[in-house]
Amino acid sequence: MVHVLAPASTTANSTCDNDVTVWRFRYFPARWQKLAYGSGILPNLRRNPLLWLQVPFFVLAMSIALLRLLIKVRPHLIHAHWVLPQGLIAVLTGFLMRIPAVVSIHGADAFALRRGPLSLLKRLCLKCSAAWTANTHATAEAITCGHSLPPPHIIPMGVDTERFGSGSRDYLRIDIGSNEIIILYVGRLVEKKGVDDLIKAYALLPAELREKTYVWIIGRGDCETQLRALSVELEVDNHIRFWGEVPNDQLPDYYAAADLFVGPSVEAASGDTEGQGVVFIEAFAAGLCVIATRVGGIPEVVNDGQTGNLVPPRSPTELAAAIQRLLSDNTLREQLARNARETASRRYAWPRIAAEFADLYRQVISKS
Repeated sequence: MVHVLAPASTTANSTCDNDVTVWRFRYFPARWQKLAYGSGILPNLRRNPLLWLQVPFFVLAMSIALLRLLIKVRPHLIHAHWVLPQGLIAVLTGFLMRIPAVVSIHGADAFALRRGPLSLLKRLCLKCSAAWTANTHATAEAITCGHSLPPPHIIPMGVDTERFGSGSRDYLRIDIGSNEIIILYVGRLVEKKGVDDLIKAYALLPAELREKTYVWIIGRGDCETQLRALSVELEVDNHIRFWGEVPNDQLPDYYAAADLFVGPSVEAASGDTEGQGVVFIEAFAAGLCVIATRVGGIPEVVNDGQTGNLVPPRSPTELAAAIQRLLSDNTLREQLARNARETASRRYAWPRIAAEFADLYRQVISKS
């Protein structure tokens, strides 16, 4: 039996689906809870500094909710995702209840806030955990920063490869000609995703290629207004469609409908960048060729020339050249896509990832 503790969005109702129960805690009056979800906690705080007032209530509410849950269900192990504050809370409450805690690092918690007391607190949390995992070696190195810590377990996040490989190509292309090309982006519209570079790169494509190519942008975030304005400024808005948020179960059809996936991630001013990039693996599973950038942990996922193409970040000119090269070479694009799909099935399918975590759980429980 798995119990999941998560912040509430609007309601604090718990749900139960087979062997998984989700418990939601409220940390502020429902109408004002704006800290979690959306663009993410750190981007939300940067956008609205007044949300810092909710942080103490968030930490306190999570701590109380976790302690109550531990008393209620007495689990064998706690698995916290993100080092602060979740990991720290899990380690402290686990110590009180004599329950081992595993902490998983995803990216923003490693690449951002790498200086000052918070960085010390992150490393202290990992030292006191029963074990810690990172989705890539780059993520692990960003949080250790040369300091001595227990060795991490490198376990990436996976995807449902069967579901993402079963999308319908025709469903969303009913009104699109068979020769028309779709470039797809999926993700939050925040600084570190570099979506402005995709729009600039598209504007640099030759006019004849641009005429038969469309850019689909899926997601929402703080940068949406600026991105829409940029597409108008560069006079390409008639070929760029902002789809907003799309339910996860519908994403396979969007991947299937596209001809090329572009994820132009960058390092944000805060130092935050991509730890792994699950969307690249979703594209892999859908058999979609990928262009990405050499930042964070992405080069550990996208093998340049094998499962996709890598370009330098913040280089719309090189990104445009890569897009043009792949769209004009169907043989190369299809070969990279086949390699990517095989990689997704072999390395990132959920059964394999789940088995790696289960093996880690057994090790931790047996030692405790």
